[in-house]
Amino acid sequence: MYQLVSKTRQTFKKLIAATKDMTVSRDADVFAEAAFNFDFESLNYGMNQRQAGNFTVQYIVSPKPESTNTAPSVTYDQIISTFDQLKNQAFVDAGLILISYSYEQSDVVVDPTTGSASLGFSINIKATEKRN
Repeated sequence: MYQLVSKTRQTFKKLIAATKDMTVSRDADVFAEAAFNFDFESLNYGMNQRQAGNFTVQYIVSPKPESTNTAPSVTYDQIISTFDQLKNQAFVDAGLILISYSYEQSDVVVDPTTGSASLGFSINIKATEKRN
């Protein structure tokens, strides 16, 4: 069970780091993991009984406070399409089986003082460890 959480957390960090590196202006944004929630359930996969984890990872992207930008330099669609392109291989490389996934976009929040907009979103997955 612990390995599933550890492997999933590392895979997300790898995937989101790839997403963060996709534009040259990336360093102008604050890109933070706001929450990493998980629970487990028993799952019949093939002929085997195993543990599956349900993971919800929430992120917030804001312009760097010192910058003059009022919106992040990257869009929700860019983040999700990059994550989507890389996720299958990343989970295989980590020894995980990706069972399902979904994406959710939260409201864009605008700071009334600065006019700065922040983007919130979450990635939900169900995964289990690959067994040899």
